[in-house]
Amino acid sequence: MHTDETERDSLQRELTVVDRDAQIKALSNPERVRILALLIERPGTAKQVSDWIGATRGRVHYHVKELEKAGLVEMSRRVEHGGVVEKYYRAVARNFYLARGIGEHVGLEGDVREMISASMLGWRRREMLEVDQDAIAKKVIQDCLGTKEGDVVIIRGDLVQKDIIQPLDRAIEAVGAHCLLHTGKGPLGEFILQWKDGLSSVIVIEEPLEYPFENGDGYTPDAAPEDRAQFLRRLVESGAKFLYAGIPGYPLEDPVSRALINDGTRFIYLGYPTPQKAEVMGIDFHHLHDACWTALDADYREMERRCNALKGVLGNGSDVRITSDGGTDLTFSITSREVFVDDGIISEWEVEHGRGWGHLPAGKVIVAPVAGTASGIVMGGMTDYFGVRITGVRLELRDGEVVSAIAEENDELLQLVLSKGTGESRRLGGFEIGTNPQITNPIGYALWDSKSYGDATLWLGDNLLIGGENEASVSWGFMLVRPTVTLDGETVVQNRQFAF
Repeated sequence: MHTDETERDSLQRELTVVDRDAQIKALSNPERVRILALLIERPGTAKQVSDWIGATRGRVHYHVKELEKAGLVEMSRRVEHGGVVEKYYRAVARNFYLARGIGEHVGLEGDVREMISASMLGWRRREMLEVDQDAIAKKVIQDCLGTKEGDVVIIRGDLVQKDIIQPLDRAIEAVGAHCLLHTGKGPLGEFILQWKDGLSSVIVIEEPLEYPFENGDGYTPDAAPEDRAQFLRRLVESGAKFLYAGIPGYPLEDPVSRALINDGTRFIYLGYPTPQKAEVMGIDFHHLHDACWTALDADYREMERRCNALKGVLGNGSDVRITSDGGTDLTFSITSREVFVDDGIISEWEVEHGRGWGHLPAGKVIVAPVAGTASGIVMGGMTDYFGVRITGVRLELRDGEVVSAIAEENDELLQLVLSKGTGESRRLGGFEIGTNPQITNPIGYALWDSKSYGDATLWLGDNLLIGGENEASVSWGFMLVRPTVTLDGETVVQNRQFAF
């Protein structure tokens, strides 16, 4: 065997943009798309590719040459076997992004576009070309935080999060404000104290999820299933507090941060997709990535209007009924309860009343049911506990508490949490309606799913932060897709359509 070209896989480009007519023409054939997708994964000869896809060698050779002429594949090495030369081809890049407007090209049929999106890591296309990160950053800085000239904004993040930190930095600079970046692992409070005077806002970019445990134990995302189950059991039995953010953002335990909020500093916790977080949550990273950027790219002013309109409706009502095609039929009272709005925009009123903090992506309205008033059945709900999905949930509530529960998937964990949770862990604690029109497909991550447009979330346990009486070790939501919600007999939302 003789090789007269060095294999160049290490030099394969990270990405290339499909934007030329010749490339579009080459991809107008679904078979070529399949071949390109295979050659992204590994180099191969025409014979090998023909075996992989079940086509004739001559047909594959023709398609490969067309892809090569279009600059989508290249010959990576030439190997000689007894006088016969085998040519190995590979894709010119690991990822292919489709340029804007490519979907309108007459040479691409719908099924081909779909195949391209699925085969060539379409999530990266969204990241690079369909999402304007500078526009999103501008919304966060100007609409959500209300940053003005001369303000000081601290960003807590890591260099691996530069694809959001850099746009935020540019947006801060554009309004004449000043950006300070904190990338250390030490306490944020100590860093903030150095810049307390003149500080207007703090943006905390979420780090990969970690499992807190009272004795410092935990496990890595690649832990064996039995280790994961054992850890979760210990976590539950310890009574460790696990909150899913019943009000915008989540409880700030750092005393310095809490003091600054009381003094008028705005805080935003910005959800950031990472492979580690996806693995911990048991979610495909591509789905988490798409969900994050899509949900952040919202019209916050319109969402503010929608949330306040819904707040006005709920604030003037009393008796709520939730039904669904799956069999849910639950009633409870919200008489005289305060309604909380999570619209992504930190208002002057919220700042003045010590509520100047939130979580992005945003989009929901929250209220605590009156204790002891919930009765009925919840069918088909889904939730998760530290990344373990619990689906097909059936809950029966009486006098405000769960009296029976069963799940189709991971029922053992459901029973464990309900039996071992301390305080009012079985009592209905919160009711939420999602208002973010960019979120319509639940992915199994409650911080996203609870904002799903027109869907509802019922959560059990702690609700002290939203004016309730429950004090518990858990506060976890059970999501209902496309429910009908009525208030005092009048429809509020049905099939994701708001009546108002």
